[in-house]
Formats: sequence, C-alpha cells, structure tokens
Amino acid sequence: MSTPAGPVLDLLRERRRELGIESLAATLSQRRALLLRGCLIGLAVFGTAVGILGALLLQRAMTGSRLASLKEVASETEELQSRLASSRQRLVSLTATNRTLVTALTSGRSSSALLAELQLLTPQGVQLVGLDGTGQSLVLKGLAIDPYALIRINALLLQLRGSPLFEPEGVQLVRVERQPAKKAETSASSQQDTRQPPAQPGPVAFEIGAAFASPSSTEQLALLNRLGSTGMVQRFRMLQQEGLLP
Repeated sequence: MSTPAGPVLDLLRERRRELGIESLAATLSQRRALLLRGCLIGLAVFGTAVGILGALLLQRAMTGSRLASLKEVASETEELQSRLASSRQRLVSLTATNRTLVTALTSGRSSSALLAELQLLTPQGVQLVGLDGTGQSLVLKGLAIDPYALIRINALLLQLRGSPLFEPEGVQLVRVERQPAKKAETSASSQQDTRQPPAQPGPVAFEIGAAFASPSSTEQLALLNRLGSTGMVQRFRMLQQEGLLP
C-alpha cells in the first residue's frame, strides 16, 4: 500500500521559526549557493596563483637568459678591454720609437751639421783634436797657440754659448794646461854659436764641456739652412708633412 501524499512533517519547523531560520530547503539552497560561490572564488584564487606562478617562472627563465647574455657581454667586454690595453701599449711603444727615430733623423748632434757648426765656431789659432759626445753633452778637446791663446779659448766658449745647438749655461771650461815648450831648430851654420836660441812656448791644451740644447723645429730648420745642410732640410720638411714634427 502506498503512503498517502501529504505535507512533510518538519519537526524542527517550530524551532527554526523561533530562531528566525527559513525552511530546510531554503537553507540547503543557500548552502549550495554559498558552496558554489566559494568554489568559484577558490578556483579564481587558484587560477590567479597559477597565473602568477607561471609569470614568475617565465620571468625567471627570461632573467636567466638575460643573465647568460650579460655574462657573454661581460666576457666580450673584458676581452675587448684587454685588446684595447694591448693596443694602447703598442701605440705608446710605437710613438716612443717614432719620436726616437725623429730625434735621430733631425738632431744636429748626430749628423754632419754638428761638425759644420763646430767648424764655423772655431776661431783661428784653435785646433780641435778630440770630440766625444756622451748622451746629452759634448766634450771638446783642443789646442790654442800663442799669442793670445787664452783669448782664443775664451772666444770659442762665447761662440759655443751663442750656438742654438748648446745650452749657454751648459758650456764650461773644464781644463786648461800649458804644454811643454818646443825647442827651436838650429841650422848647421849656427851650431858653432854658443848661444842657445829661445824656446818657443808650447800650445795651451784645453777641454770644454757643452750640454746639448733642445731647439724647436723652426730653430733647427733655420740652423740647417744656415749650414747648407740640404739633405737634412728636406728630411725636416718631409717629417713635418707627415705630422711627426710640431
């Protein structure tokens, strides 16, 4: 026999009414709605977290790639800096070598210009017997004859101090010494004469130290033109055209 349909007995209805709670069906419906809403919110939060995690992982991968690229760039930069430093050292060495060569090619102290200048500066009655160039200075040795041997030596000092090849303060008389007197030669006819001919005074030996000057290119060129050093003048002009001389 089937149970006759009728209203469902709800024993707690009175109690719910007292507590202000709706019916059980309404309560269950509300719970379902809240549960669904919570699930949706949870899914949204989970999806957001997954998205953030994915973004972080992607950013980490991109950062790692960038770091690897930066390491390569840093390595290349260090290599380029090393090459640049090596090139600078070679440039400094080449510049120093070029300057040395230019000085050797244009300096009057290492060419015939020095001898030509000394020939012009040496006064009459003075003979140069020694020439020794040691780095930045020159030592001259010579003989001066009488009369006025000391005056001739002083004239040579003044001439050297006025030359553009030497520093005026660097030209000094180092040594001066009278050489032994020479005996006069006697002829056969005068050998019977008991009187001895007077001895001739010996020459005065001297030594002069002269410090080389550093004249400008213009002064050197003027000096070479004055001395008639055509080859050196052409060399100067060629170096000026190449930009190796100021």
